[in-house]
Amino acid sequence: MNIEKVISYINTNRGNGQKKSLNRLFQLLSRLDHPQKSLSFIHITGTNGKGSTASFFQSILREAGLNVGLFTSPHLEVINERIRLNNEYIADADLIRIMKKIEPVILELEEELNEKFYAFELLTTVTFLYFQEKQPDVIILEAGIGGRLDSTNVIETPDVAVITSIGIDHVKILGNSKEAIMNEKVQILKKNGHLVVGPVESSLKKIAFDWAEKVDGQLTFVETDQIEVISSTKNHQKFNYHSFLDVELSFLGLHQIENACVVLEACEILKEKGYPLTDEVIYRGLKKATWSGRFEKIAEEPLFYIDGAHNRVSVNRLVETLEELFPNQKFHFVVGMMRDKDYEAMLEKVFPLAQEFLIISPDPYRGFDASRVANDLEAKGYKARAFFEIEDVLTYIKEQIPKEEIVIQYGSLYLVGDIKKALS
Repeated sequence: MNIEKVISYINTNRGNGQKKSLNRLFQLLSRLDHPQKSLSFIHITGTNGKGSTASFFQSILREAGLNVGLFTSPHLEVINERIRLNNEYIADADLIRIMKKIEPVILELEEELNEKFYAFELLTTVTFLYFQEKQPDVIILEAGIGGRLDSTNVIETPDVAVITSIGIDHVKILGNSKEAIMNEKVQILKKNGHLVVGPVESSLKKIAFDWAEKVDGQLTFVETDQIEVISSTKNHQKFNYHSFLDVELSFLGLHQIENACVVLEACEILKEKGYPLTDEVIYRGLKKATWSGRFEKIAEEPLFYIDGAHNRVSVNRLVETLEELFPNQKFHFVVGMMRDKDYEAMLEKVFPLAQEFLIISPDPYRGFDASRVANDLEAKGYKARAFFEIEDVLTYIKEQIPKEEIVIQYGSLYLVGDIKKALS
């Protein structure tokens, strides 16, 4: 087996089984002696902010001297990014070895069930087996989509679970209302577990209370009225939250402060479980945390930020951040989105801030038609150009955009990855 064969299992749309329950995945894990049962987890779900929140946890726990596993999605450049131990990517050799070990079990079970496993189910299984070997102190486990039927939800009660935010996304899978989506995500709270929930409406809190009552779980909600923003610059921001004073982040935007408050509440719970988390460790961990593709500055002249905003909520937050950091400024937007997203609405969000649009599809099959989108923008009176290679976009930015102006990329994490690959 080689890495290409591994990727054919864990990074392609190979599945055809119905996702009405997690039974199929439980059967696979049962034949592998339940590797997930020997591990400790922090479980994360939410519409936006999962990656940033995972990075905050990772940085704090590493600062505390713990060995930390991390499972996130999607990847930006290589699939190995998704599985990390102490922030080191899993090696190709480990991916190959583990997939070779479980391939006969997968094929046997697929034949019995007359169904193919989805790639994410197999990637989750590889993750559990890898961490079973390495035995980290804790694994930060990010859900792929939703919660109830997400492959990561086969774990037993984690040390703490968190919901970062609730917005409208993946409506075909999760439902087209915040209430339906909350009902899916809240089910990462297991029996006698503890769930921290980021800022949500009262109707969503009721859903959480109802579920917590069913599973004898506990809830903690982030209290936004306790957040006091002290300063916000182009390089960092500071805030107070309850007894945590002058907390500093390198992440920008109010939404990142809210994500950090989710983590602060979760750390209080982890302290009670014996985690060696002093306030000083938490402060240092939050300050040092970084996460690729989240309003990340990649060039100075012109200023060039890349951001993974890819739904209405995250684009709203991007606009808030831009208006706060660069008042009265117009931007050159590099935009690429999947055609099944509400991309017209997400383009309209930035119209008041737009000087120019550089349009490129993030995927030749699933991405929108760059030429048509650029033509539509021009018909509305906006300057827009379509591109077909990311290298051409970068050349245009370097040669045509004045050094004192600002470029912002958003719309797809896949496009973030393409830009980082091209630059490296």
